[in-house]
Amino acid sequence: MGLRYRRNDDNSKKNKSKYKPDAPWKPRLPKFLKKKKIVPKQDEESARNLSANFCEQTWDLDKIVTHHSESGIDLKNPQKSTGMSSGRAGEQLLKLGPNALPKQKEISDIALFLKQFLNLLWVLLLVTDALSLIAFISNRSLTQLWVTLIIFVMIFGMCCISFLHEREALKIVRGFANLLPDQCLVVRDGREQSISAEELVVGDVIIIKNGTRVPADARVIYCSQLKLETSSITGEAEPVEYQWEAVAENVTIFDAHNVAFNGSLCVDGEGIAVVIRTGTNTVIGQIAHLTTGQTTNKSQLEIQMFRFVIFLIVGASILGLTVFIIGGFVHKWQNVIQLLCNGFLVCAIGLVPVGMPATVTSIIALVAKRLAKKNVFLKRLDIVEALGSVNIIASDKTGTLTKNVMTVTDTWYYDEFVNGRPDRQTTTTPGQSSSLKNFASPMSDMLEVMTVCNASKFVQPDEISIDMKTESTIDMEKQMDKPAMGAPSEVAMLRYADGLINIDVLRKSYHIVFEIPFNSKRKWHLMIAKLRTMDNDQAEYKLFIKGASEILIKMCSQMLTKDDHIEITGETMDKFHTAYETFGSNGRRVIGFAYTTFVAEDKMEFDLEKNNFPIDDLTFVGVCAIMDPPRDETAIAVDQCRSAGIKVFMVTGCPWQDEGLRSSSW
Repeated sequence: MGLRYRRNDDNSKKNKSKYKPDAPWKPRLPKFLKKKKIVPKQDEESARNLSANFCEQTWDLDKIVTHHSESGIDLKNPQKSTGMSSGRAGEQLLKLGPNALPKQKEISDIALFLKQFLNLLWVLLLVTDALSLIAFISNRSLTQLWVTLIIFVMIFGMCCISFLHEREALKIVRGFANLLPDQCLVVRDGREQSISAEELVVGDVIIIKNGTRVPADARVIYCSQLKLETSSITGEAEPVEYQWEAVAENVTIFDAHNVAFNGSLCVDGEGIAVVIRTGTNTVIGQIAHLTTGQTTNKSQLEIQMFRFVIFLIVGASILGLTVFIIGGFVHKWQNVIQLLCNGFLVCAIGLVPVGMPATVTSIIALVAKRLAKKNVFLKRLDIVEALGSVNIIASDKTGTLTKNVMTVTDTWYYDEFVNGRPDRQTTTTPGQSSSLKNFASPMSDMLEVMTVCNASKFVQPDEISIDMKTESTIDMEKQMDKPAMGAPSEVAMLRYADGLINIDVLRKSYHIVFEIPFNSKRKWHLMIAKLRTMDNDQAEYKLFIKGASEILIKMCSQMLTKDDHIEITGETMDKFHTAYETFGSNGRRVIGFAYTTFVAEDKMEFDLEKNNFPIDDLTFVGVCAIMDPPRDETAIAVDQCRSAGIKVFMVTGCPWQDEGLRSSSW
């Protein structure tokens, strides 16, 4: 039984005996006027034991494979798992429902319409209209009746206008929210696919990569340097290193570090996991059920309008009372009821701006519509005023200010710049694929590292559901038509190498035995391939590494040239810095490449913390320059912000040369 339906029988009987229904004649407030309270749905002890229904953290890989027999998990090599079949996943989806948390209850049109009459301005005018009706009943004046009807029709009409505009604005917000589906990588039918997170089912094999969020609660079955940030679940700000091994039965899921929670962010490494909970059954789904009605803070616009309305009510009441007293002395206190009603009626109508609610709602709806056309989402419509008061904007760079269409434009190795594609050393017949032998060193070595030390790959068009439309400003547009999956910079290098050599043949010639994925702290990506087995249980390995060139050059002691290896001296560093600054000053991202060969045990289990492979004294090959041009509208948008007095900051981790040029060009 789930946590939502647990209850303590003793407590329920006790509470039932204390409950006394209200008398039918006792006045009650309408439900929508009552203040909501935050009340747990169960007793504290059972409700907060979120790990009570989890036991998968104690399962070893054999038990996981047995329990999820339809998931296609490879016991010996989880990386080769084939996943569930699409047909079986569809059946599970129909049976268990989508992987989504319950959405907030939306207000109905009737409730939204009645809500318009709760505006304090309309309440004041309705009270005034009631006084006018009382004056008509006491005096039976046809003019007084017309005044009563005109006021009521005016209030009703303004409420209808406000209702129509607010409903239109809410539709804009809901429609934009539907355009933001969460995507995830899943293995189905023996291949990687990108699907909506709502389509995940229990038993799906998912892939967790650096920079992605975990789409459901999943048991990790393979990981490499995997670190997840779980602050939304555990409150811990520091990333936690995860493992795939089973833990003892007395260890909870929060301490096991082998169950990835829904919503966790992968900040380092990668992993493969099998989904064990979806939707409201996840930990974050159970947390959502523990809270029922958190109050929201009022916006600045609401506070200002409330103060203004209170001022009008007090002012109209004082002025109406003053007019009533003066009129009483003038008319010698005859027709007191008519004097009272007319005095307050005139003051209320004269002071209250009857068109203000409808005008404010219309402006909000108009602004929301304009923002929606520019793909700007407002969770609450009444914060438009606060948005208009912005004086600082901090923006991401890649994909926001730039096109996120990265392309290799130039390369450099010792004492030589290559613009575009390099020249082949030997010619090939039409239709024949080139190989590394067609290029001279160090270009051949650079293409080798660029291809092998690369986690991206080309995929079939039906393997992905993400729009792959791209655009480029250099003479390589034909390569962009070939869909690929991976980090944008790695995809750019893969496409560059694919236009020169047969990357599939090259990759199959190397047996990768170890990998350290790229992260923003190390700023490099490393792979180790086994070349051959030697005598005395020894083997020869080759280490490939790519990353930020200014960091990579410090890890090298030699540089590759056309003739041979040379020691890195002050002269070679000057040439490197010249190339680095040349590319950086032209707005390019600079990636460096290096390698080395070494001998180690045949079945060595490499580990960065154990330092059992060389990470220094490498051979520097060269660099490539990657262009990610700014969007066409970026310069105009930044200029408009500056002219409006708004300071624009770009949040990025790229070198300062690159950012200095981009900022100055805007």
